[in-house]
Amino acid sequence: MKSTSLKNTAFIIVLLMIIIICFSLGLWQLNRYSQKQQMLNDTLSANSEKTELAITAADLSRTQNNEDVLGKTVNIKGSFITDSLIRLDNKMFNSSYGIDLFSLFREQTSSKVYLVNMGWLEVGNKRERLKQAFDFTGIHTLQAEIANLPSKPPFISEENFRDERQPDLWLFVNKKYLTKQYEVSIEDLILVNLEPTDKLLYRTTIKEDNSFMHIMYAIQWFLFALFALFGLAKLYK
Repeated sequence: MKSTSLKNTAFIIVLLMIIIICFSLGLWQLNRYSQKQQMLNDTLSANSEKTELAITAADLSRTQNNEDVLGKTVNIKGSFITDSLIRLDNKMFNSSYGIDLFSLFREQTSSKVYLVNMGWLEVGNKRERLKQAFDFTGIHTLQAEIANLPSKPPFISEENFRDERQPDLWLFVNKKYLTKQYEVSIEDLILVNLEPTDKLLYRTTIKEDNSFMHIMYAIQWFLFALFALFGLAKLYK
């Protein structure tokens, strides 16, 4: 009799622990939902403010400090330098593998040369897409966001910046090589095309809103707690 009583007590303690843990996990999931919603709202608010951060091409060419123009948008006219296309490898977007396509663009008024990210191309497991042909020479107007040059990955030497089998497939942007190859002075920033065409996408850092999953997880944990509470009530009958 005493053994049965001890077993019931132990079982009750276990059920109480399960109820407390499951209920706490449910509250934690609700808190995660609130945090993700706040992060999403902050990101959307920052993006909506970009229209207020537009500058002119003249402002861009006159800037003395690149930090002052980073994140701003600009409408710029000019022409792409022929055969200056490079493909930056290993760029992920929405969990898919792809490449960023870059080309050199000469601004018509100042004649300054900028490296432009024209967009992201999904490759996935279709490696033949790495060699897909693109021609941007017919484009003379861009709406772009100003950003820093992509940094070089660690542990890769300056000499090993491109694929030996496909010379226009690069691991990082080698500005020194571009300057020598095309005999131009290239600005220390890039322009990110905001209106990609020809199957290219604007690769943004915004992730899909999956915060609702935390609500589902919270409901799941609350149900577990409810089942444990139901079992506890049965013991007391």
